Amino acid sequence: MLRMKALLLLVVTTTTVLLAGCNGVGEAETSNGAGTATPPPPPSNSASLAWDAVAAPNLGGYRVYFGTAPGTYLQSLGQGISVGNVTAYAITGLASGSQYYFAVTAFDTLGMESPYSNEVSKNIP
Repeated sequence: MLRMKALLLLVVTTTTVLLAGCNGVGEAETSNGAGTATPPPPPSNSASLAWDAVAAPNLGGYRVYFGTAPGTYLQSLGQGISVGNVTAYAITGLASGSQYYFAVTAFDTLGMESPYSNEVSKNIP
């Protein structure tokens, strides 16, 4: 069973998260002309999430949950978006004019899942 010493703390950020190997979600880097890679601006219908890492030797990864009502997610527990062992993720394709609520769980190598993190929300313009 996954034992956590601290709760997951989830925040919505306004920057684009660059991820590799996460089911195609994330944005490619572009050059700013000075030879430095810079991320493109985040799409207006996205939410970039970041959370504190869980210190567990048997951590399998994290799952992201979201929905349009507080405490009610479109994915049932255990069926969230599995994002691997990263502490940030960008969800794209959210409907304009909607308020979305997000939570994250951690799961261990046996598939046992933690309770939901704190919930955060974002209004999609």
